[in-house]
Amino acid sequence: MNELGTRALTGSAYVALTLGAAFAGPFTTFLLFFPVCLLAADEMHRLMRPDNEGTPRTWSILLAATMYPATAMGVFQEDWDLLYSAMLFALLLLVTVVLMMIKGDRPPAEGLGGAFIIMLLVSVPFGLLPYFFDHGKWVFVGFMLLLWTNDTGAYLVGRAIGRVKLMPSVSPNKTLEGFLGGVVLTLGVAFVLARYRPELGMYHWLACGAIVAVTSTLGDLMESAFKRARGVKDSGRILPGHGGILDRFDGFLLAVPAVLLFLWYID
Repeated sequence: MNELGTRALTGSAYVALTLGAAFAGPFTTFLLFFPVCLLAADEMHRLMRPDNEGTPRTWSILLAATMYPATAMGVFQEDWDLLYSAMLFALLLLVTVVLMMIKGDRPPAEGLGGAFIIMLLVSVPFGLLPYFFDHGKWVFVGFMLLLWTNDTGAYLVGRAIGRVKLMPSVSPNKTLEGFLGGVVLTLGVAFVLARYRPELGMYHWLACGAIVAVTSTLGDLMESAFKRARGVKDSGRILPGHGGILDRFDGFLLAVPAVLLFLWYID
């Protein structure tokens, strides 16, 4: 099977699982993405640190396993106070620094930066997913459709007519034509959602589409910078045709908090 066919098959399975979980409800979505978050944290750890050097991978996975449910807790417990989340976050960072000092690991500031990245850039965006359901399951489904459209549209348009490099120093394969194609197709899907899903108004759906197109592209470039610094093509090999979890969810990591901030703003 060629690369495009393998990519499509893997993507179809991912879409089916995500939509199935979405229509089952926020808790099912929470359960589905829990192992995905842990795998993403493991891949991010390996991108930041060479093998067998620095804090063990299991510690990064433990951080993600703690921060993910702590972030999502608010959607299941109405009396959950954000102060508790902040206190837990601070405690985890302090424990991380203490363990690094005891082990004689890299300078604590460097390790602390790695812990911030694992928790804030990986765990929190995944943990925020159930909050989409506060606006209705179709808002979450619509968000994912916009994300998939932008990713697929940019990939296909870039392969077909891409000539002008978007940011060659970071990602030599990303093109301006691909980016613009992704934006146009994403706004088109946002327009269709606005016609048939009344959870958000026309301009709000279109704004979500624009936010997804821009932030997911930035997330893609950000992960490319991590991979370029490490000298690898993919973050992993778990997804045939896509690479690793981060290769599939790179744009997702910035798009989730950006869209949720917009939704909270318009409430």
